[in-house]
Amino acid sequence: MTQSNLESNIGFIIGGSYSEGLKVKLSNNVPVESISDGLFVVIEGASKDFLAVVKDIVLETTDPKFQSLLLDDNHTFLNQTLSGTVLYTTLIIKPVLIFGDLNPHFPNYEVESENSNQNSKNIPGYFSIVRKATKDDMDRIFENESQGNFPIGEFINMDESNISIAFNIDKMTSRNTGVFGKTGSGKTFLTRILLSGIIKSDFSSNLIFDMHNDYGWSGTTEGQTEVKGLKQLFPSNVFVHSLDKNTRNSNNSPDALIKIKYSDIEPEDIALLQRTLDLNEKSIEASYALKARFGNDWLGEFMNGDIEDLAAKTGSHSGTLEALKRRLSRLIRYTFIDNNLNKNNSDDFASDIITQLLQGYNVVLNFGRFASDRTAYILIANMLSRRIYNEYKQKMENALANSNPSDRPRNLVITIEEAHLFLDSSVANQTIFGNIAREMRKYNVTLLVVDQRPSQIDDDVMSQIGTKIACSLDSDKDIDAVLSGDSQARELRGVLSKLEPNGQALIISHALPIPVPIKTRRYNEDFYQSMAPQKTQEQIDQDKKNLGL
Repeated sequence: MTQSNLESNIGFIIGGSYSEGLKVKLSNNVPVESISDGLFVVIEGASKDFLAVVKDIVLETTDPKFQSLLLDDNHTFLNQTLSGTVLYTTLIIKPVLIFGDLNPHFPNYEVESENSNQNSKNIPGYFSIVRKATKDDMDRIFENESQGNFPIGEFINMDESNISIAFNIDKMTSRNTGVFGKTGSGKTFLTRILLSGIIKSDFSSNLIFDMHNDYGWSGTTEGQTEVKGLKQLFPSNVFVHSLDKNTRNSNNSPDALIKIKYSDIEPEDIALLQRTLDLNEKSIEASYALKARFGNDWLGEFMNGDIEDLAAKTGSHSGTLEALKRRLSRLIRYTFIDNNLNKNNSDDFASDIITQLLQGYNVVLNFGRFASDRTAYILIANMLSRRIYNEYKQKMENALANSNPSDRPRNLVITIEEAHLFLDSSVANQTIFGNIAREMRKYNVTLLVVDQRPSQIDDDVMSQIGTKIACSLDSDKDIDAVLSGDSQARELRGVLSKLEPNGQALIISHALPIPVPIKTRRYNEDFYQSMAPQKTQEQIDQDKKNLGL
């Protein structure tokens, strides 16, 4: 701990409690207007510094009768005489963290380890000096300058401006991440920034299911202004696969088109489409019966076969099969599902994508003209993620069995928008994403879920999210879902309710020492420049050739 400059002191402790907060008498020379709710301050205790947050500002008096005096500008002398003595200001502050450094003026006190910042479980004593937190304080706590950290925004409640807060990307991606916010709150821009940080740091590969076509070549603002996507920022590291070819311009054309064989589709995929295809339980059971009878060729045999014959072979009711066939006819009309591709066809979009991810590339799966088509989105996302689940699990288990760490699959982050479609409590146990959220961390796969309705995501899945980034939310249920399980939920609810409608967020993360509200980083030309490409166009073209694109 370093001795503070007297000019930076704002007051000293005069009372309070651990549970309700500490009471600070504001110094006479500090204007009350310079103190705001949520301001970070530092308490210089006997042996350690405490980081604290201003929770309330109170105008007080030693004599209540002076509160009723009507003093105007003609009573300047009386105003000055009363201020700071009879009339004064107190702050209520809440310690949130203890600095790990030892106060050199009290050598008999011990600390656990160097820089061992801990959650505050005790309080400093009377007359401890309180000062505003500085950039050095925040860098000391959040390790903003450490290698591998990626700036994601600025502290909101700081006296100094432009004090960045940075994430340790490796630590963040070691567990599931969630970005939540109502429409127009900026969650897509924030997700794009996070993905850029992961790609730039090169700790993980990324697979982005780009339901609304926001992350590939370009995206748009609320005012429909075009902004750069991940492909423009990282042309050598990002490949775009699409369900159809975009012909607006050559730059926007995908690197590869996705074609699906009938044999790629499993009954599990059909079960997940129960809502969008209006299927009943008997229809889903019939799809499993067909798979049991015909194997991987079940869909082709079913769509081309005679209903009565199929009913006799599978034991399913002909009416159930007829209804299932009508609904699946809508599915197979998709142009990306090709009836001419058989199970022996060498084209395998899933294998190509998995190979790219394992080699360290990042893949954006663009839905083209099928953007916002929930049936197409759920089908593709579930099919590919199921293959990833099996492939990564097998590779990790083989590496562990052979005691060969180099054979472990590269870390992978899977980004899904409209996450409740896969993680709703009614379907989370049926989808591969529920399994990934709960158990794939040990196989080097985590999720980045993006949603405007976190209350619709299964509680068990929400408990597996290590980093929650909440933009503005307007539903009490959604706020409760984000803050569920946090010991500071009541206080954080107040912080979340005060966020601006756009461009601010509350971060609750195992990768940060304390929850913190931020002003999110701007996604603009300065950001683009900081993400400068690392390869020439010639090297990019050669990489694509090597991958058969």
